Amino acid sequence: MKKYEYKVITVPTAFAVSTQAYEKTAREFETQLNELGAEGWELVQRMDGFFFFKRESN
Repeated sequence: MKKYEYKVITVPTAFAVSTQAYEKTAREFETQLNELGAEGWELVQRMDGFFFFKRESN
């Protein structure tokens, strides 16, 4: 039987009004998602600023 572990992260849902600040936040979030993917985490759901990930446990 496969076993999983889970991780929940939050992402700010209120962004600064400037395009530059919005783009910076998007780049930071993209970096965080890529780091989680490299660690084996898989995004399974997003809801109200929460992002739920899972990965197979050893």
